[in-house]
Amino acid sequence: MKRILLFLLTLACVFVANAQNDGLKMQKPKVMVVPEEAYCINSGYSKTAADGTTIADYRRAMLDENVLDVINSFENIMAGYGFELTNLQQTLDELKEDEALSNVLTAKDDGMVQEDDLDRLSRVAGADIMVKVSPKVSNYGPERMLELRVSSIDCASKKALLAFGPVAKTSAGSVSMLLRAAVSDNIETFAMGLNKYFEGLKTKGREGTIYIKVADTCPLNLESTVKYKGEEGELADLIQLWVSENAVGGAFTGGKSSRYSMKLDQVRIPLVGKAAFGRTKALSMEDFVKTGLTALLGRYDISVSTHAVGIGKVYMTLGGEQ
Repeated sequence: MKRILLFLLTLACVFVANAQNDGLKMQKPKVMVVPEEAYCINSGYSKTAADGTTIADYRRAMLDENVLDVINSFENIMAGYGFELTNLQQTLDELKEDEALSNVLTAKDDGMVQEDDLDRLSRVAGADIMVKVSPKVSNYGPERMLELRVSSIDCASKKALLAFGPVAKTSAGSVSMLLRAAVSDNIETFAMGLNKYFEGLKTKGREGTIYIKVADTCPLNLESTVKYKGEEGELADLIQLWVSENAVGGAFTGGKSSRYSMKLDQVRIPLVGKAAFGRTKALSMEDFVKTGLTALLGRYDISVSTHAVGIGKVYMTLGGEQ
């Protein structure tokens, strides 16, 4: 009887593992199409940030019917290549409910926690790739002309990916027809390149950054000696050990800059992992540190508060247990 139970348990574990692997193989990149920042600013769809700089106003840009048509049409094209789309307009609506968190993140915490609008959009939408379009529509005699430039970035690392353009097409048809004509020579290479990049992330992991700050209330600093599995080292060493054991291939750079601050760059994390209550979900950098690092630090009476910036950055503040 015990052998039967052991066999069934083993079979169940294999089934779960295979299901998770199959889910990872089937996972498609989630894409958000947005108007390019420079296009927004040059077209007058801008606003003034808290520091006085001029930044893109995506809400205003989406009131332009041509911009809206181009984005919706481009989303349909990308969906045809198997991408999962997350809509900019819906995400902007969700951001209205995110104001309280936004105020926390944009408030300066000794210069650490700052989140721009694109970070906020990617965080709320959970987008993997941001596709930026610069669609200039103008009259060209009895027809209309579309001048288009397209680029893309990894939402986690902010690294530039594929791009094409500028291209120009004229037609008496709709904006949607103009867009399809404008992208016809480039869209297949663009879409296949993004898919290939995302497939690579499944093996290499998603890249991001962990910032750590030690508050006055924390019982330890990063140079404090701690014991772990019978060995002694600094708290900073323990954090780096956990990251190296849990990052894909143990990959990361950076380290302690003082007793009270630390930055780990190019941390490679799995695309998918376990979340609360044993659920499997796409991981952000904040999710990653919550898979075990925050609990590990709790053993040393250290409380951890986290603030996500986009999906690829997390700020951890180490304090004392209440």
